[in-house]
Amino acid sequence: MAAEFRGLGFDPVPGRPDAVSEAARHYAAAAAQLGETPSPGEIPEWAGRSAQALADRAARAATGLAAVPEALRSAAAILDDWAGTLVAHHRRAEDLDRRATATRRALTAAQDDVGQAETEVQFSPAAQPNLTAARTRLAARQDDLDRVLAEARELERAHAAEAARVADRLRALGDGAPLPSTPDFAGVTTHLETFSAAGRELGVNVAKTPVVPVTPPPGAVGAFAAALGGR
Repeated sequence: MAAEFRGLGFDPVPGRPDAVSEAARHYAAAAAQLGETPSPGEIPEWAGRSAQALADRAARAATGLAAVPEALRSAAAILDDWAGTLVAHHRRAEDLDRRATATRRALTAAQDDVGQAETEVQFSPAAQPNLTAARTRLAARQDDLDRVLAEARELERAHAAEAARVADRLRALGDGAPLPSTPDFAGVTTHLETFSAAGRELGVNVAKTPVVPVTPPPGAVGAFAAALGGR
C-alpha cells in the first residue's frame, strides 16, 4: 500500500522498498538457478540428423543464456541499492510529514487567534495591538509550512532524479552500454514515469542475447513494476 503523507498533501517518494527488495530477490534467485543449469550433452543412443539438430539448438540456447545470469545479478544489485535509497527517502518524507502536520495545526491555531482578535477589535479599538501580533504569528506559521513544503518538493526532485538514474542503469543491462554513475538532472521531466517504464521493460532488457530470446523469471517483472511507483 502506498504511504499517505497527509501533512504534506502529496507523496514525494513513490515506491515500495519491500517490493523492490522482493524483486531483487527474484532476480538473484533466477541468476543462481540459471548458473546451476547443466550444459546440454550428447545422447549416446541418438544419432543422425535429428540428433544433430537438437544438439545445434541446445548449443544456440546455451549461448543465448550465457550472459543472462550476470545481467540478472546486476539487476538485483541495482534494485538492492534502490531499495536502500527508498528506505532513506521514505524516512525523510515521514519526518517532513510529521513537521508539516504539526505546522498545519499551529497555522490553524494562528488563524483562529486572528479571527478572535479581529472580533475583539470591532468592540474595542484598544485590542488592535493584539490583532497585529496575531497576524504576525499567522504569517510566521505560514512561512514555517512553506519551508517544510519546499523541502518536500526538493526531496521529490531528488527522488525523481535518482529514479531516472536507476532506470538508465536498468535499461543498459544486456546491451553492452555503460551503467550511468551520476543522475542527469536536466533530463528529469517525467519523474517516476520513466522509472515505471523501465520496470515494465526490464524483463526484456536483461534477456537480450545474440541468438535466443530468454523469458525472464515469472512474477518478477510484474512485482518490480508495481514496486517502483509506477502506474
